[in-house]
Amino acid sequence: MGAGTVGIVEATTQTNHGFTPLQARPEPGFDHLVVVMFENRSFDNLLGWLYQKGQEPRGQKFDGLSQGEYSNTAPDGTVVDAHVYFGTTDRVMSEPHPDPGEFYPHVNTQLFDTVDPVDNERLWEHDVMPPYNAPRNDRNPTMSGFVHDYIINFADERAGAVATYDDYRVAMGGFSPEMLPVMSTLAREFAVYDHWHAAVPSQTFCNRSFFHASTSHGFVTNTRDGGYRKWLDAGDGTTIFNELEEAGLSWRIYYDDDQLISLTGLLHAPHLEKYWKSNFRGMSQFHEDVANGNLPAYSFIEPRMVFNHNDMHPPVGILRESTVGGAPVYDSALSDVRAGEVLLADLYTSIKNSASTQGSNAINTILLVTFDEHGGTYDHVPPPRALPPSGKPEKGEMGFTFDRLGLRVPTLMISAYTRSGTIVNAEMHHSDVVRTLTQRHGLPHLSNRDKTGTSILNGVNLATPRQPALWPDVHASYVPPNPEAQAGKKPHEVFPDRPLTPPARGMLGLLLAKYDPTAALPLTYADAYAALVTHGTGLFGVTDPGPTPTN
Repeated sequence: MGAGTVGIVEATTQTNHGFTPLQARPEPGFDHLVVVMFENRSFDNLLGWLYQKGQEPRGQKFDGLSQGEYSNTAPDGTVVDAHVYFGTTDRVMSEPHPDPGEFYPHVNTQLFDTVDPVDNERLWEHDVMPPYNAPRNDRNPTMSGFVHDYIINFADERAGAVATYDDYRVAMGGFSPEMLPVMSTLAREFAVYDHWHAAVPSQTFCNRSFFHASTSHGFVTNTRDGGYRKWLDAGDGTTIFNELEEAGLSWRIYYDDDQLISLTGLLHAPHLEKYWKSNFRGMSQFHEDVANGNLPAYSFIEPRMVFNHNDMHPPVGILRESTVGGAPVYDSALSDVRAGEVLLADLYTSIKNSASTQGSNAINTILLVTFDEHGGTYDHVPPPRALPPSGKPEKGEMGFTFDRLGLRVPTLMISAYTRSGTIVNAEMHHSDVVRTLTQRHGLPHLSNRDKTGTSILNGVNLATPRQPALWPDVHASYVPPNPEAQAGKKPHEVFPDRPLTPPARGMLGLLLAKYDPTAALPLTYADAYAALVTHGTGLFGVTDPGPTPTN
């Protein structure tokens, strides 16, 4: 077998342990693909410590942090090693705090340790300037500027404040497997992709656009050079959803019931608006569809991004005057990776327990878990070169030519046809789900990026499926009661001034760009609630908002 290839092997014979086995497919693979995309974590941040050196299963290769020695050096010469987060549990589960930079110029500094021009060190005084920290010569990323950029971003968010060692060392931190029992259990019990890269070395919208359209329309930022409106006017190309629809194949996008609107639906509004009522549903409908065997051919799941978010995005905040001593303290949007672990456990358990004999079930469904981008968190693997969507380098926004991928993101595949402890080393990227669906269903490719991509079926390596009754059970860590969830009150009533995370601001920015373009961008819970109720009610699907979730 070639590098990165996972061969088909026979599963160990499974005896009847008191359950009725589900029928195998005629061949290994899937009939139903479910993808959940979380927010802003690198591979090293969540899974870098998954396997210790020498303990990789069956002698496989794993490109993690234990397999080498990795560090960054601060501008003052201080060396910061890659390390496991430490401190109180609640603090660790909200790291990195504050949120690192994810904007294209920040990522350039992280990759190359370049700040060009030097005035880009002082972003609290002026806007970022060209060449936006990109190196002036064509060279490979060194992955040496994460600490440097964290210091720059820290100062930008705090009006020039100087980050101490205790502030910036978090840039090199990550989680141990024990801290993330759901993620690490599924990574070890099914397949982990240790070279799955985001499509663009920048922000959320660009990468989420590539995931389903195999292009970001030349954009490398969420809002620069056209604001939110540029996405609503990006009518070139198409999406995999449209291709599925044209072929008579089913698809659905599931979003949080309490949130009313879908980021995917708004981001691809030129192509998907006509399906907002028919193909978008709340998460309660997802669990019902799983239980009844009614999953479509392709399902895409969005975590909760606004109130009490469970998308794993790091916290953000604002400086305010402390009530004790007048010292500046950090007031942040609550963020806890354990809430994302709860969501992941719920998704996995629903699919594991699905046993329809006529429709979707645990045998014929693949669950792919991934993230939109690295969000500024440390990763040691340089992003590789990539084929631009057009087939040749063409300068887009900020001069980026789309011939380089983004950083690695955590990606897992849960399938009955995947051997426990599988590590897929093949180079993968966000257009590979489009590649997989076009191959599986005989659909046309969307761009050169997916045309030359790799199918996720390289994670399928069993000829006989593992019966779900023998899959592991997963249990998320205890998530402390959220102070937002006060009896009889909604989050915007309890914390009206709490700041929104970038995904929440972005989604609401798209909503207002379409329906109230002169309105101010929502920045707080109170602003978000007003915008959602005024402009989002009834736009998507058939949902019952119900009570605010507590985890």
